[in-house]
Amino acid sequence: MICATLKEAKATLNKLVEQATAGEDVVLMRGSRHVAVIMPISDEDIELSARLSDVQAARLWERIDVEIAKGSAVEMKHL
Repeated sequence: MICATLKEAKATLNKLVEQATAGEDVVLMRGSRHVAVIMPISDEDIELSARLSDVQAARLWERIDVEIAKGSAVEMKHL
C-alpha cells in the first residue's frame, strides 16, 4: 500500500495513478488521516445516465406547454 499526503499527491499524481492502475493500493492522507483512495476503474464501472440540467428541463416543459396549448402532440423518444 502506498500512502501519500495531498501535497505529495499533487506533485506525483500521474505516478500514483499509474501505480493504482498496476494494482497498487494508493491512499491519500490529510495530515495523519486517510481521506481518499485512488483506484483503477473500467468502462463497466461507470454508469452514465442521461440527465437534464434545470435549464434544459425548464425549456422542455415550456415546449410541452406550448404544444399542448396548440393541440399538437409531442413525441418523446426514449434514448
